[in-house]
Amino acid sequence: MHVFKAMLSLAVLLVVGSFLLADEEGQMFLDQATEAKLNAKNFQDLEEVIKLAEKAVEAGLDEGGKEFAIQLITSTLYQRAEQLSNPLLSGRPPQQWVEMRRLALSDLGKLTKYNDQFADAHLLIAKLQALPGGTRKTGIESASKALELYEDDEQQANALIARAALRGDAGEKITDLTKAIEVDEDNSAAVTARAAVYSQQGDFEQAAKDFRRVLELDGDDVLAMSALAEALAQQKEFDQAIKIANQAVEKQPDASAGYELRARIHLMQNDIEEGKKDLDKAIEINPKSDGALLLRANVALAENRLEDANKDLDALQQINPNSPQLYLLRAGVLEQQGDYYRAAKLLEALLQFLPADNEMRIRVAMDYSMAEEFESAIKQINVAIERNKEDWIGYYSRADIYLSMGEHAKAVADYEKAYEYNQTHDNLLNNWAWTLATSDNEEVRNGKKSVELALKACEVSEYKKPHILSTLGAAYAETGDFENAKKWAKKAVEIGRDDIQEHLELELKSYEDGKPWRENKAKEREDKPPVDRSKLKTI
Repeated sequence: MHVFKAMLSLAVLLVVGSFLLADEEGQMFLDQATEAKLNAKNFQDLEEVIKLAEKAVEAGLDEGGKEFAIQLITSTLYQRAEQLSNPLLSGRPPQQWVEMRRLALSDLGKLTKYNDQFADAHLLIAKLQALPGGTRKTGIESASKALELYEDDEQQANALIARAALRGDAGEKITDLTKAIEVDEDNSAAVTARAAVYSQQGDFEQAAKDFRRVLELDGDDVLAMSALAEALAQQKEFDQAIKIANQAVEKQPDASAGYELRARIHLMQNDIEEGKKDLDKAIEINPKSDGALLLRANVALAENRLEDANKDLDALQQINPNSPQLYLLRAGVLEQQGDYYRAAKLLEALLQFLPADNEMRIRVAMDYSMAEEFESAIKQINVAIERNKEDWIGYYSRADIYLSMGEHAKAVADYEKAYEYNQTHDNLLNNWAWTLATSDNEEVRNGKKSVELALKACEVSEYKKPHILSTLGAAYAETGDFENAKKWAKKAVEIGRDDIQEHLELELKSYEDGKPWRENKAKEREDKPPVDRSKLKTI
């Protein structure tokens, strides 16, 4: 019996000893982690803190030590995630922002497994998910969790603002932002965000009210002045808008923002010269004002001053090479230069970041078509149609591509489909009528239907567009009515532009000879050598 008691005592001592040794080892790692945290200077140092603290927990600690170690792990994970996130949320994210967000979200996910009550972590997850390519559902859940955990009014308002940014429905956005304002009535970020939603919805009256409230909170907020002035300008209250823009200039005469604001209002009034003067002044004050450079490049592009547009875009590229607007305007310049292939490639690169932008995808398709890269054009337009099967522009655009390819039957089928959704677009009516009148495929031609459509196109365009009058002439020629064909072809020649005059005169000559017009663009290209773009620099 005594031997058994002695053995039992020895076993207890061994177990207690092992726990003591584990506690000592755990405490050693924890001490190392604490020292590493105090001396941490970079991400690698913070990683070492986390590893040592995790080793401490694994080796064994008393309750107080374990609690401290987990706090050390979670605070370090948050510190690293926050440092990664700050550049992403600054408005000018670096090129490697996608990978930086992935790393930050990885740290935050690990953090919330240790401590699901860490409200700031949930809020940061929500903000990161609001960036392009984020997961809206996850972001909304995280913002809602942060809202549940926060007790402070300002923090609750910030969680509501973050959740509103993730909402897809404008009504839900406004509901969240209104709650944020109720919780923290002086939160200018919430009022500004709600005003922006009203502006996007076209409710400029409500937007103006909110922007006025922002200015009550901060009378020196030039950005709010700018937004209020633009909201007033959208309501055609140009005098009030200019008055506010003048105030912005007076408050900060040495800043570019006021001049840029006033320029935008002048341009909205179609006062181009005054707008250009203010843009010149804004850029003189701040040569790195990307907004002013973009706007001035836009004006130059509209005026076909392509060299001036490129100069401003070159300057912008040095400042903000990742600006989507830079790509869009570069493509616009290339399109005006007739370099549709490079324009398509440029916009296609942008589509990688904006895959849901159907309008841009259709533009890419049409640029490829103009460049006679029909396989790429059809590929892009098919994606656009698949994403919105009730958008007439998709079918209309594909019909035009098929027309350029010489696929007249397919073109007519798509014009007919587009017509189901839009019966009043003059060029849709015109192109459909033209194909029915001039196709070299007898099975496609339908003179009677062509006349009907061409007359409707003329009515919609008030008989003012030469190419549509030309189509009416071609339609009559297909029916054998060459008197009306000559009548409308002559009218087209009378009002035609220089760039199409020769073609219009050839059509008229054909009708004078008693011959209907025939056209197949694919056959016209047969003798042309293919374009070699293998060594062409596109971006």
